[in-house]
Amino acid sequence: PEDTRRGRSRFGGWSRHWMGEKRKSDAMDLSLTSLDGFKLERVLGRSALYKSVAVVGTFEGREGRAVLSMQRRPFDEGALPEMLSAGASLSRDFQNAEYGIYSMLPPEKHNALKCDITYPATEKHMAKFVDPRFLLLQETPEMYKTITWPYVQREELGDRIGWVHNILDKKKETERIIFEDPDPQTGFVLLPDMKWDQANADDLYCLAIVHRRDLPSLRALGAEHLPLLKNLFEKGCGAILEKYGVPRSQLRVYLHYQPTFYHLHVHFTAVNSSDGGCSIGKAHNLLDVMENIRLLPSYYQDVNLQCILRDSLGLTKEFEKAGVDTAPAPLP
Repeated sequence: PEDTRRGRSRFGGWSRHWMGEKRKSDAMDLSLTSLDGFKLERVLGRSALYKSVAVVGTFEGREGRAVLSMQRRPFDEGALPEMLSAGASLSRDFQNAEYGIYSMLPPEKHNALKCDITYPATEKHMAKFVDPRFLLLQETPEMYKTITWPYVQREELGDRIGWVHNILDKKKETERIIFEDPDPQTGFVLLPDMKWDQANADDLYCLAIVHRRDLPSLRALGAEHLPLLKNLFEKGCGAILEKYGVPRSQLRVYLHYQPTFYHLHVHFTAVNSSDGGCSIGKAHNLLDVMENIRLLPSYYQDVNLQCILRDSLGLTKEFEKAGVDTAPAPLP
């Protein structure tokens, strides 16, 4: 899920992750150069903390609705001399003794926003951007077998992860791949996450997607997968060091449970980033995962796992149907 851009939006990753929903995974190319003809319907969600907003609307002459998720970009240190010049206008909002607050309008070229567009957007796409309510649920192995896994098989595989298969099959995003180990059992592709603009290594966020297609999540891992996990950690960290100069000691490497999409993948984020995806109930340190499996090969089939879920998720509704207490509470 749920999560999102060091100076980052909690909305950031959703448009990408949910594109394959109940239809062909290749979304229509809008090839936009402006938002001329876009008609705003409503705001889906906003975040003052992450300087982001998500809206839904329509494009004139096109069927269906579109979701636009907009976010302020991180500052580019190299552009600061030009930003802090006569081309920037100031308007004073407040002054008390030596303390002043101003509204600053930089030169136009430095005012760009990041804008993710999901088109055509379904109700399920839109639900991902609505200001969320969360719950912390403890999933037992029995709940996984009888509720989670049947739901995943029914709703989260196939076309829903078509965009992942497009990357692995080199149909899409080949230019974004920064490293690949082609081994069918222990290999993976590594690419910058869509939530990172690659402007600042302190905000680094990369994603490793395994070539194997029989591993939906953490729950599927056992002793036979330790070579894969070791390879992910060692070669993933090595590729990031070579490409971006960020050493292993400055990386968080982890898996999500529940994941945003059910094809095994590993997150690499900079320690200095304000990474919301590392919270309790979400992130599982990759080295800890490996150690747990070494101690007990069936660890992730036998253990209760806490997970944070949005109250609007289909999986949450499945737990509710089964009588599981899912009364939502806002995150602190």
